[in-house]
Amino acid sequence: MSANLLITGATGFTGTLFCQQLAHAQPETTATILVRPKSDRTPLMALNLCLSYEIGDGSEAATWTRLIADHQPNTIIHIASIRHVPALLAALQQHPQTPRLIVVGTTGVYSQYNQYAAGYRQIEAQLADYSGSHCLLRPTMIYGSARDKNLHKLIQFCDRYHSFPVFGSGRSLLQPVHADDLAEAILTAYQRPQVTGAYDLSGGSVVSFRELLALISRLLDKPVRPIPLPLRASAIAAGLLETLLGRRSPIRREQILRLQEDKAYPHDAAHRDLDFAPRSLAAGLQAEIAQLRA
Repeated sequence: MSANLLITGATGFTGTLFCQQLAHAQPETTATILVRPKSDRTPLMALNLCLSYEIGDGSEAATWTRLIADHQPNTIIHIASIRHVPALLAALQQHPQTPRLIVVGTTGVYSQYNQYAAGYRQIEAQLADYSGSHCLLRPTMIYGSARDKNLHKLIQFCDRYHSFPVFGSGRSLLQPVHADDLAEAILTAYQRPQVTGAYDLSGGSVVSFRELLALISRLLDKPVRPIPLPLRASAIAAGLLETLLGRRSPIRREQILRLQEDKAYPHDAAHRDLDFAPRSLAAGLQAEIAQLRA
């Protein structure tokens, strides 16, 4: 394992959990953390890690050029946006070092609707051409605490209004992954330098959207009524809202269309090489709801 470790995204949701697990598994690990000027470092300060901080923007090659020259990392764990990878690779082309790269991507690369899917595929192709060792981890929808932007908001809405709109049939499949399980997979990838290639990281349960609402209802011990909305009309209305409101629109046409896609992916390779054994959705949501109530 690397003596010179560089981590991005450490102050984010998944990154903080990874650092907590790193501190538990390998106390006093020395690492450089790339942060933005206003990043909240408080969750990291109490950890038993030897951290130094560099301020910069991971989307800019100049930031990476400076970091690589100053710190000469042997391993870079990039938990921040995968869209920063081209800047990282451009900087690495200017240096003789070929540090091991562990990159957190997304199963959104498989989407037929996501306007960024083509961009994700291009980035993955660039990463595959990297001459050094690299490991790409593709999580599904990430959940697990009030910091997640997906299921936590859904739970709060259901808890407050006892209902939720369902666009189309609501039969498309989901397989959310708990952030702690993702963080553990990142740690294992770091601890096993022989692990290379791409791995899909999905949760321990596959459910339809309607089944997800039923599960939340059971765990909240409150009724949650699905409100069916016609797909075509909803997509048209969302498109009009986007035109009128731009980024202020509460929902995008693409979001509605993506809800019709199955987002369940096997994680057999991750189980084999990373001992990846994610928790069930019921167990993960039960803990998240307990946090919400606390």
